[in-house]
Amino acid sequence: MTKLLIMSDTHGDTTLAEKVLKMNPDVDIVIHLGDYYRDAEKLQRLYPDVRFEYVYGNCDFMIGNVPMEKLIEIEGQRILLTHGHRYSVKWGIEKLQDKAHNDNIQLLLFGHTHMQQVTYGPGYIILNPGSISEPRGNDEESYAIVIIDNKKINVELKKAVCVL
Repeated sequence: MTKLLIMSDTHGDTTLAEKVLKMNPDVDIVIHLGDYYRDAEKLQRLYPDVRFEYVYGNCDFMIGNVPMEKLIEIEGQRILLTHGHRYSVKWGIEKLQDKAHNDNIQLLLFGHTHMQQVTYGPGYIILNPGSISEPRGNDEESYAIVIIDNKKINVELKKAVCVL
């Protein structure tokens, strides 16, 4: 079993992210989906025993060696990390659905909209954890927990404000 904590769009404010990490000491991997990937680097320094994976977003500058998207494999499940801006996610997730289907991706993670979303397709899940510091729409500050166990993926959307 592998437990993932997924967050996006911290935009320089890691206050809730730090609290969420303290409330979830059993996570194996933290995934940050951009817009201030440097926040992920900061959190990684605070939690050096936890594996971090991250990509850059449209508000990240001077990115160095940080990728725009990253494909990782966990327990045989192919997982794509992207911020989402290059897939025009503010106008729909059709491009993400095509990507998941065409590239045999079981879990596709994105941010950018600052709103939680989970979509189940044939053989894939597309997940946006929302924003942990700057939510939009009617959302509150949020993140997601994903558990991968025996080739099954379980997604749980969470509200970060509950940890205050």
